Amino acid sequence: MKKALFVTYFLFLITYSQSQNIVPNNSFENFTTCPTYPIQIYLAPPWFQPNFFNGINNSSSDLYNTCASAAWVGVPLNIEGYQNAKTGNGYSGICGSIDTNNVREYIEVPLLDTLIANRKYCVEFYVSLAGTSLYAISNMGAYFSVDSVIQTTSQFYALSNYTPQIENSSNNMLNDTTNWMLVSGNFIATGGEKYMTIGNFHTPATTNMQNAFGTMTDGAYYYIDDVSVVDCTNDGVNEVTENMNISVYPNPSEGVFEVKSRKEKIKSVAVFNMLGEEIKMQQVTGTSIIIDISKEAKGIYFIKVNTENGILNKKVVVQ
Repeated sequence: MKKALFVTYFLFLITYSQSQNIVPNNSFENFTTCPTYPIQIYLAPPWFQPNFFNGINNSSSDLYNTCASAAWVGVPLNIEGYQNAKTGNGYSGICGSIDTNNVREYIEVPLLDTLIANRKYCVEFYVSLAGTSLYAISNMGAYFSVDSVIQTTSQFYALSNYTPQIENSSNNMLNDTTNWMLVSGNFIATGGEKYMTIGNFHTPATTNMQNAFGTMTDGAYYYIDDVSVVDCTNDGVNEVTENMNISVYPNPSEGVFEVKSRKEKIKSVAVFNMLGEEIKMQQVTGTSIIIDISKEAKGIYFIKVNTENGILNKKVVVQ
């Protein structure tokens, strides 16, 4: 298990470094414990369901993984149907519509970076209609907010008072139970957005629906995998590569290491843990800085070096 988790973490690093995806745990591979029954999205932190009225663990959104011994939350076979993960071993699942009732499920996550005003962000996530779904819908989208979206009522009602910045086309019915379907789009950030919520933000009257002929009484149920948010502003600011004369030494270390540039000035260095939580941020006025995270637990961390010419993302290991 430890070896499998290490490989998963390494794959997460590659994805984060190459594409600048600011969604942590973007394919639901990292989990605190293997899911044992439905309604356990909170086992894949920092994901959670925005509708929790008795604490974060009171959710109804689901997590699936090949590690599950209980068949109802397994991959590829589970209580809602049969689907392989698009990437890795896991994915999430939500009910996008429950017949004519104003009830919905959502998943929400804090982003690794706060969105910057007037910058363009490209958003993608994949969905697959569960085989047991009685209906298919087209209204799946992503809403970005400064604060977390929380409902404290005793029912999981639709978040129809929010307008998602990204939404699937109304004439593109998401009705494929075999393949993963891409929902994508881009938008200009207002600035300060830190949270992303995925689901159907329409009332029953405005939800575009068609029969899917499954046996489930809960309506339209979707698996979700590979969520991505990338700053795609075309302004000439590029990602710094390894040959840009920036070094991190020693690595591995006991938690104290130097970030040094031989050319461009460093503006800031941020350190993130495996959950995508920022544990340290230091502003820099020169070409080098000593970072001390020796009080943190041993393991793998990620650093983001912001320079005057771009950004470098790198893995560091604390022994």
